[in-house]
Amino acid sequence: MFGSLGVGCWEFEFVTALLQQVRRTIRRHDLCPAGTRLLVALSGGSDSVALTLILRELAPTNGFVLAGLAHFNHHLRPTADRDEQFCRALAVRLELPIVVGGVDVREYADAERIGIEEAARRARYAFLHRSAADLKADRIAIGHTRDDQAETFLLKLIRGAGLTGLGGIYPQRGDVIRPLIEASRAELREYLEGAGQTWVEDDTNTDLKNPRNRIRHRVLPELNLAAGADTTNAIARAAGLARDDSQWLDELADRRFSALAREAPHGLDIDAAALEEEPSPVQRRVLLKGLRMVGNGREIGLEHVESALGVAAGLSGGADVPGGRVELRRGKLVLLRRE
Repeated sequence: MFGSLGVGCWEFEFVTALLQQVRRTIRRHDLCPAGTRLLVALSGGSDSVALTLILRELAPTNGFVLAGLAHFNHHLRPTADRDEQFCRALAVRLELPIVVGGVDVREYADAERIGIEEAARRARYAFLHRSAADLKADRIAIGHTRDDQAETFLLKLIRGAGLTGLGGIYPQRGDVIRPLIEASRAELREYLEGAGQTWVEDDTNTDLKNPRNRIRHRVLPELNLAAGADTTNAIARAAGLARDDSQWLDELADRRFSALAREAPHGLDIDAAALEEEPSPVQRRVLLKGLRMVGNGREIGLEHVESALGVAAGLSGGADVPGGRVELRRGKLVLLRRE
């Protein structure tokens, strides 16, 4: 792409380095095995536009194919239709198929009795998975960056998250991949500017009522001043270390869950005495997995896990949790599924 623009040596080296960095991320985390068909989530913002162009550059020589693009209109902002039209036009110019969909997220949030952000996330990912099926795509590429990683780590930290939460944004979760997770937002914008490629700005990104925006515009700049340097790399690295430790603990807890838990008509039974012998990090993970299994997709938080631990230790006779109830019966921690 840049070769036809008459760019200078520095610009060529910068683009080459960025493409190599993304290629290394893809290979390190095995994000796109040979023959993978990728659906790219395109919002119209700089990150997703850069993701589209970079993957389009890398696809011919890296064994994967761009199946197409998907744009989800949340109908939350006056500029939402503008963003949709921008994405449609970009898809036409790049000669890529695009699937466009949307819902009224406020109505959806009210109907499900959940917050706007959670409603938007659920609706968007449901749409992306439907779109992937329509285009016969194996994986969905999302434009999260190293900056998003640092912001997520700080958000989780101030909410008291454990290792799993502090691991932040994972390079891959199921069929969702994040090839730009080791690239910075500034690098991506420089890449787009050098290519003469525009993008659309989300006007809600400056709203300081949003916790992520406060982290981005207030907290991180203050941390940079305190450290005398950009802290994003260090914070993202800490998230990566937490993620590695968390994944090891998750694998250990999965093995222990298989040994301690038994499915039952009412839900799940766990050997309470054997559970209590496990280290606390394993206990919490075993219970989290069990509560999620009986919770019918409801959100399970640390407070619910702690309540279940209290029941297992005999500190309470039972506890209600999302989608069910926990009780101690004849040495078994019984996780009851509520229909």
